[in-house]
Amino acid sequence: MVYQPEDLSDLEAVVLGVLSVGLPPSRAAGSNTFRVDHVCAVVAGLLAGGQASQHLGPDNESVTPEFRAKLQHCIESLADKGLVAYQPAGMPAAAGGFEAGLEIDLVDPDIHPTLLDRYLGQLCMEKLFNVPAVYPYLMERYSASGEVWRRLREGGYAQ
Repeated sequence: MVYQPEDLSDLEAVVLGVLSVGLPPSRAAGSNTFRVDHVCAVVAGLLAGGQASQHLGPDNESVTPEFRAKLQHCIESLADKGLVAYQPAGMPAAAGGFEAGLEIDLVDPDIHPTLLDRYLGQLCMEKLFNVPAVYPYLMERYSASGEVWRRLREGGYAQ
Protein backbone atom coordinates (compact mmCIF):
# COMPACT_ATOMS: atom_id res chain seq x y z
CA MET A 1 0.00 0.00 0.00
CA VAL A 2 1.16 3.52 -0.77
CA TYR A 3 0.60 5.97 2.08
CA GLN A 4 0.21 9.73 2.07
CA PRO A 5 0.64 11.97 5.14
CA GLU A 6 -3.14 12.30 5.50
CA ASP A 7 -3.39 8.48 5.88
CA LEU A 8 -1.37 8.67 9.09
CA SER A 9 -2.17 9.74 12.62
CA ASP A 10 -0.67 13.06 13.69
CA LEU A 11 1.96 11.29 15.80
CA GLU A 12 2.86 8.90 12.96
CA ALA A 13 3.41 11.90 10.68
CA VAL A 14 5.49 13.55 13.41
CA VAL A 15 7.73 10.50 13.77
CA LEU A 16 8.30 10.16 10.02
CA GLY A 17 8.86 13.90 9.63
CA VAL A 18 11.31 14.07 12.53
CA LEU A 19 13.25 11.07 11.20
CA SER A 20 13.60 12.99 7.92
CA VAL A 21 15.07 16.10 9.56
CA GLY A 22 18.46 14.38 9.73
CA LEU A 23 19.11 14.58 13.45
CA PRO A 24 22.66 13.66 14.43
CA PRO A 25 23.32 11.20 17.22
CA SER A 26 22.60 12.98 20.50
CA ARG A 27 25.94 11.97 22.02
CA ALA A 28 27.81 13.48 19.10
CA ALA A 29 25.68 16.61 19.42
CA GLY A 30 26.32 16.73 23.16
CA SER A 31 22.65 17.12 23.99
CA ASN A 32 19.67 14.86 24.61
CA THR A 33 17.56 17.48 22.87
CA PHE A 34 18.63 15.85 19.59
CA ARG A 35 17.04 12.52 20.55
CA VAL A 36 14.18 11.49 18.28
CA ASP A 37 11.84 10.94 21.23
CA HIS A 38 12.58 14.44 22.58
CA VAL A 39 12.06 16.18 19.23
CA CYS A 40 8.86 14.19 18.61
CA ALA A 41 7.56 15.16 22.06
CA VAL A 42 8.19 18.86 21.47
CA VAL A 43 6.66 18.81 17.98
CA ALA A 44 3.62 16.85 19.19
CA GLY A 45 3.08 19.40 21.98
CA LEU A 46 3.31 22.29 19.55
CA LEU A 47 1.00 20.60 17.03
CA ALA A 48 -1.64 20.05 19.68
CA GLY A 49 -1.66 23.78 20.35
CA GLY A 50 0.01 23.25 23.68
CA GLN A 51 3.36 24.02 25.16
CA ALA A 52 6.57 22.64 23.69
CA SER A 53 7.29 21.05 27.06
CA GLN A 54 3.90 19.41 27.65
CA HIS A 55 5.28 15.90 26.91
CA LEU A 56 8.66 16.47 28.56
CA GLY A 57 9.79 15.53 32.04
CA PRO A 58 10.89 18.02 34.71
CA ASP A 59 14.41 18.15 33.23
CA ASN A 60 12.94 19.36 29.89
CA GLU A 61 15.01 16.67 28.12
CA SER A 62 13.42 13.32 28.89
CA VAL A 63 9.90 12.50 27.73
CA THR A 64 7.06 11.61 30.05
CA PRO A 65 6.23 7.92 30.51
CA GLU A 66 2.80 8.56 28.95
CA PHE A 67 4.32 10.05 25.81
CA ARG A 68 6.93 7.29 25.64
CA ALA A 69 4.10 4.71 25.65
CA LYS A 70 2.26 6.59 22.87
CA LEU A 71 5.48 6.85 20.89
CA GLN A 72 6.16 3.12 21.27
CA HIS A 73 2.62 2.30 20.08
CA CYS A 74 3.05 4.70 17.16
CA ILE A 75 6.36 3.14 16.11
CA GLU A 76 4.79 -0.33 16.28
CA SER A 77 1.99 0.91 14.02
CA LEU A 78 4.48 2.39 11.56
CA ALA A 79 6.48 -0.86 11.58
CA ASP A 80 3.29 -2.85 10.90
CA LYS A 81 2.67 -0.59 7.91
CA GLY A 82 6.21 -1.22 6.63
CA LEU A 83 7.23 2.43 6.98
CA VAL A 84 9.90 2.00 9.66
CA ALA A 85 11.96 -0.89 11.00
CA TYR A 86 13.31 -1.49 14.44
CA GLN A 87 17.05 -1.24 14.83
CA PRO A 88 18.65 -3.99 16.86
CA ALA A 89 19.51 -2.83 20.38
CA GLY A 90 23.02 -1.47 20.63
CA MET A 91 23.23 -0.38 17.02
CA PRO A 92 24.20 3.18 16.19
CA ALA A 93 21.62 5.81 15.36
CA ALA A 94 22.18 7.60 12.10
CA ALA A 95 20.16 10.41 10.63
CA GLY A 96 16.96 8.78 9.39
CA GLY A 97 18.60 5.43 8.92
CA PHE A 98 21.40 3.04 9.76
CA GLU A 99 25.04 3.28 8.81
CA ALA A 100 27.12 0.29 9.88
CA GLY A 101 30.36 2.17 10.64
CA LEU A 102 28.92 4.89 12.87
CA GLU A 103 29.22 3.95 16.52
CA ILE A 104 28.62 7.27 18.16
CA ASP A 105 25.16 6.99 19.67
CA LEU A 106 23.76 3.64 20.79
CA VAL A 107 20.00 3.68 21.13
CA ASP A 108 17.07 1.47 21.95
CA PRO A 109 15.11 0.40 18.88
CA ASP A 110 11.84 1.81 20.24
CA ILE A 111 13.31 5.31 20.27
CA HIS A 112 15.05 5.63 16.90
CA PRO A 113 13.67 3.31 14.22
CA THR A 114 15.04 3.16 10.70
CA LEU A 115 12.98 5.07 8.15
CA LEU A 116 12.06 2.84 5.21
CA ASP A 117 9.89 5.21 3.16
CA ARG A 118 12.04 8.30 2.69
CA TYR A 119 9.61 9.89 0.23
CA LEU A 120 6.72 9.74 2.70
CA GLY A 121 9.08 10.94 5.42
CA GLN A 122 9.95 13.99 3.33
CA LEU A 123 6.26 14.72 2.77
CA CYS A 124 5.64 14.48 6.52
CA MET A 125 8.60 16.76 7.23
CA GLU A 126 7.24 19.34 4.78
CA LYS A 127 3.84 19.09 6.45
CA LEU A 128 5.47 19.82 9.83
CA PHE A 129 7.46 22.75 8.43
CA ASN A 130 4.17 24.26 7.20
CA VAL A 131 2.79 24.55 10.75
CA PRO A 132 3.64 28.05 12.06
CA ALA A 133 4.03 26.89 15.68
CA VAL A 134 6.37 24.05 14.67
CA TYR A 135 8.46 25.71 11.96
CA PRO A 136 10.84 27.77 14.17
CA TYR A 137 11.59 24.84 16.47
CA LEU A 138 12.08 22.27 13.73
CA MET A 139 14.14 24.66 11.62
CA GLU A 140 16.40 25.33 14.61
CA ARG A 141 16.89 21.55 15.10
CA TYR A 142 17.58 21.19 11.37
CA SER A 143 20.11 24.03 11.37
CA ALA A 144 21.83 22.83 14.55
CA SER A 145 21.95 19.30 13.12
CA GLY A 146 23.75 20.60 10.06
CA GLU A 147 26.43 22.12 12.26
CA VAL A 148 26.92 18.86 14.17
CA TRP A 149 27.12 16.85 10.94
CA ARG A 150 29.65 19.36 9.54
CA ARG A 151 31.81 18.94 12.65
CA LEU A 152 31.55 15.14 12.43
CA ARG A 153 32.56 15.12 8.77
CA GLU A 154 35.48 17.45 9.47
CA GLY A 155 36.51 14.94 12.12
CA GLY A 156 36.69 12.19 9.50
CA TYR A 157 33.19 10.70 9.60
CA ALA A 158 32.02 9.18 6.29
CA GLN A 159 35.38 9.53 4.55
